[in-house]
Amino acid sequence: MDARNLTLEVDGLTKLYWSPTSKIPGGGIQPISFRLEPGTFFTLLGPSGCGKTTTLRCLAGLEVPDRGRLALGATTFFDGARDENVPLNKRNIGMVFQSYAIWPHMTVFDNVAFPLRVRREARLGREKVREMVQRALKTVGLDGYSNRSATQLSGGQQQRVALARAIVREPGLLLLDEPLSNLDALLREGMRNELTRLQRQIGITTVYVTHDQAEALEMSDVIAVINAGVLEQLGPPREIYDRPKNAFVAQFMGSTNLLPATLAGAQGGDSTGTVTLDTGETTRLSFPHAVAANSKIAVSVRPEALQIAVAGTVAPEGWNTLGGRITGSGYLGSLMRYSVATAGTTIQAHVAPDRVFNEGDEIALHFPPERTLGLADTARVS
Repeated sequence: MDARNLTLEVDGLTKLYWSPTSKIPGGGIQPISFRLEPGTFFTLLGPSGCGKTTTLRCLAGLEVPDRGRLALGATTFFDGARDENVPLNKRNIGMVFQSYAIWPHMTVFDNVAFPLRVRREARLGREKVREMVQRALKTVGLDGYSNRSATQLSGGQQQRVALARAIVREPGLLLLDEPLSNLDALLREGMRNELTRLQRQIGITTVYVTHDQAEALEMSDVIAVINAGVLEQLGPPREIYDRPKNAFVAQFMGSTNLLPATLAGAQGGDSTGTVTLDTGETTRLSFPHAVAANSKIAVSVRPEALQIAVAGTVAPEGWNTLGGRITGSGYLGSLMRYSVATAGTTIQAHVAPDRVFNEGDEIALHFPPERTLGLADTARVS
């Protein structure tokens, strides 16, 4: 069966780690379910210890789930109800670890050929191995590197070797566990494009683990945001960023300002309304998701949604206004980042670099209701 035509199904996957001194789970993943169409680039995103790597290890067969079902195409990897569990070496997956796990005593060719030489289900001849290795190296841009020692490679080249080794057997599923975290910032940015190109080229469903929001937004077809073992939100990058389900998702998916408020009546999803912030100002806003009556909410405004004007300047019709004072600034080349002290809190605003204000300036913040979101107020990222 063509590996590019396999659907990944995860139903009720649960894996909890229990503290030896209590009956309270100390980590892992709560029931999580998703279905990935063939060729999807899927990212598990969340802070350290949230359960994303546990999910990946369950898919790989490195951990045995407590409950649930995992299947790739017609092959069931795990079914807790039927006590089925296919071992790692029979799951037809490729995996790249954070450390790459490149063997320094081997050449590039031998590193990539290793999975083919140890396979038990079908012995391959020398020419077939050479053909498959050369094809994998060409795919990752390393043709001509076969005879190099692994110790002669840069970090980016080692990552490519690890990718070639993962895809050489033409797996049905590719698992990537923070593969860019060991690279410097400039190389990491370039490798995002390379990984995306590679995944599109080979067409294999890919599950990618990261805590880097920029990586997830740029590379993914679908993102799962996980917090303390709970799947908070699942969807395309633009939906996750523009329509976060709650305050945790909004704050984790890039910078945002969260202003506390209380909602008097229930509010349906995809609706608009007016609330009074805890500091007393009235704000017009949008509710991407339903929020219960008499509940605490967080009013989320992204820094790039804010405009800074001289104090007393009239806002565009229908927009919100908050008065404040500049308390700090930073020049980032493509933008200016300002800290603005308002009633009871400090707000971050990102504006064009030619909008110059000085520390101590009294200003007005203007922002549109459609980019002012009323969200369920959950535990916030520290």
